[in-house]
Amino acid sequence: MANGITEWMAALHRGRIFDIERKDVEHAVPIVPWIHPPLHPELQRLLIKMGQRVRLDKNQKLTSTTRKIHHLAMVTQGVTARNFGSPTVTPKGAAISPVGHIALGNLNFFTGRAAIGHYFALTKAEITVVDKELLLPILKTEPELFSLLLKHFECGTLSDRLGFSLYAFGSVELRLKCFIISWAIEFAEVFYKGGEMWLRMPTPLTRINRCLVTNASSVSIDNCLKKWMGKGVWSRGGDFTTCQVDFFEDGYLWMRESEEQSEYRYPATLKELFSFLPALKARHLVS
Repeated sequence: MANGITEWMAALHRGRIFDIERKDVEHAVPIVPWIHPPLHPELQRLLIKMGQRVRLDKNQKLTSTTRKIHHLAMVTQGVTARNFGSPTVTPKGAAISPVGHIALGNLNFFTGRAAIGHYFALTKAEITVVDKELLLPILKTEPELFSLLLKHFECGTLSDRLGFSLYAFGSVELRLKCFIISWAIEFAEVFYKGGEMWLRMPTPLTRINRCLVTNASSVSIDNCLKKWMGKGVWSRGGDFTTCQVDFFEDGYLWMRESEEQSEYRYPATLKELFSFLPALKARHLVS
């Protein structure tokens, strides 16, 4: 993947916009590991209106351990990440935030506790930052917005729980498949080849960053991808990758089998999910 401004970076501004409160099978989008759901458009607009833009170089920290996190930040360009180790050393498990997602501030918004981890730019990035002392008075007068934010925080916690479960119980290949699914829900377009459903998406990060997210060695990840290419289910061309949906069904089923009954009715298969997902849309986060 080329560095700098590329077709890949531009593709990150096209993603799926969906309502996390929809519960019917044709619209409910499941919680997935390592990528929280995107913020509701109303919350995005609020943060853009109130926030201060901050540009970040690759690997630059969003904050330091010597400063308190007292604000909420959203990604407006690029990708940021959060993990428990140095951003330049792998493997250290990490979750990521693409455009339109919270970069930091969700874990301690109300308690003010330490967020425990490192927040940094995975690529060149830009975030919009709002002090929570400015945000809270507005949210208290807008109960619907406040409710949306609380539900989003809860979905983020569930996503983190799923990611930690995969680190504890999933093989490297399973973890990689689940990350590909999470990335594809955000960025993949569906097409058909030989009567089978395939996905085309911006390549899921660089080699080192795939290792970072899946908490796996480069050798392990390379072996998985080599095997997938040998099976004819994974292909890389420039800044984009294509993959066969059926091959990733076991990852999707593993995630769904971890859930108890709820009001949400998710598609039974990954193929069914992608047949229902809305089309990609431009994410132009401007005030």
